[in-house]
Amino acid sequence: MNKQLIVRLSGRGQYAGGVPPTTTDDETLLVELNALDNEIVALLAQTEAELQRLLEQMVARVEAHGEVVDDTLAASDLILPPTDLTLAEATELFTGEGIIPG
Repeated sequence: MNKQLIVRLSGRGQYAGGVPPTTTDDETLLVELNALDNEIVALLAQTEAELQRLLEQMVARVEAHGEVVDDTLAASDLILPPTDLTLAEATELFTGEGIIPG
């Protein structure tokens, strides 16, 4: 006896396919889900690259308009994150108004 494909939808319960996973219908579903999964991965990679591009712009503007000071002289009023920040890290950091108050 073949086991049916079971998929849990968060907050919506579980769904069982009407046919064993070795049949065309479930294979088609898995192919379709995998294609969508691949699109999401590509989108996140693009979004992360865009995030890092924007962070690099922030850093470049500070470097262009500011001047280096001895970091032992004063406390920082604002701390920009590193330009290789991940989306997961950004989600935790950029909440509410973001990292720049006001």
